[in-house]
Amino acid sequence: MSSSLRPYVRTAVHVSACLLSSGCLSQSYEVSAPELQRLVELAPEARGERVRVTQQTVFASDTSDLSPELDAADWALLLASDVNTHHHWHDEEDDDDEDDIEPDSAEAAVAAAVVVLAAATTAAVTIGVTEGVRFDGWVSARPDQPLLLVDPSGERRWTRLAELTPELVYGVDRAVFPDFADDLSRLERHPLDRTGFVYQLELGAEPAPFEGAALAFAARGGLGYMPDQHYGFLLGAAFASAGSDEAGSNGRLGVDTTLSVDYRVFLQAEAWPVSAGRFHLGPYAELGHAWVRADDPRGTRSADAWMLALGAALQIDWTTRLALTLRAGAAWLPSDDSSTALASHGHRLAPSVTLGFSIY
Repeated sequence: MSSSLRPYVRTAVHVSACLLSSGCLSQSYEVSAPELQRLVELAPEARGERVRVTQQTVFASDTSDLSPELDAADWALLLASDVNTHHHWHDEEDDDDEDDIEPDSAEAAVAAAVVVLAAATTAAVTIGVTEGVRFDGWVSARPDQPLLLVDPSGERRWTRLAELTPELVYGVDRAVFPDFADDLSRLERHPLDRTGFVYQLELGAEPAPFEGAALAFAARGGLGYMPDQHYGFLLGAAFASAGSDEAGSNGRLGVDTTLSVDYRVFLQAEAWPVSAGRFHLGPYAELGHAWVRADDPRGTRSADAWMLALGAALQIDWTTRLALTLRAGAAWLPSDDSSTALASHGHRLAPSVTLGFSIY
């Protein structure tokens, strides 16, 4: 293997191993600065009764340099040292590999592109699993639970939960509970929190736009922002594809074979005004541009125009950041009357049903 490919292959192996594991989750739990301020005001023996935490990922773990095999004596030594343990994300082996990389190498550029594309595709599929498993809620901890304090510059200091003081937490960016021995007890998850960025992916079906076909396969996705728990805006894309095949006497496709595909991009607005426990209901609207293409023995036709879609969605919150989404609506899409593959001149109505997940 050429030396220029080694860092990319190592990256691909690392990403693949991570994604095939338990969702890239670490054994550390982050405590926010406001939560630290609340805890320090409590009596030392009461601080661990209920602590709000968020499980870290292996990509952003503050305890990745610690061995999971630490025993009580190791912890005592670490805590007694009371020194800054600023962690530099730096590997001398990486420097050696970087020296081997030829910046103008086409081989290295292609390899890097393949690794990035493979990682991005795999991550898009597995992110739902990761967020579904990731814990965000309240735990209980012992008063002597080790706690890592991290300031905005990355400097770190170890202490124990019961030993927190206002001076220690002043200026701290976050704190981290390591949980290598399952010392923390999970109490409950935080309810679904939509505020912030959102990613959606859904699969489903819609009626095919010609006679003799069953349903068209449909898929949609979106990326956007929720400024509030009850409404948000996304930039989305969707497509649907269907085929109608008339088999000939030899079992192969006949002359009446027809294929159709439509795709569109849109701006989506959605709202969630109705909630009942874990169930949420609300309307959505899409406005954008759509393209449609049809192929049959008579030739190929295409059309494009603006599109509008309206409907309603039902959500079931699964975790703090993950919700299952069932969406039903109808889109007003462009069409062409020059073929039976497309329903009518101008636009056609295309109802659809999709099921998927939303990650917040």
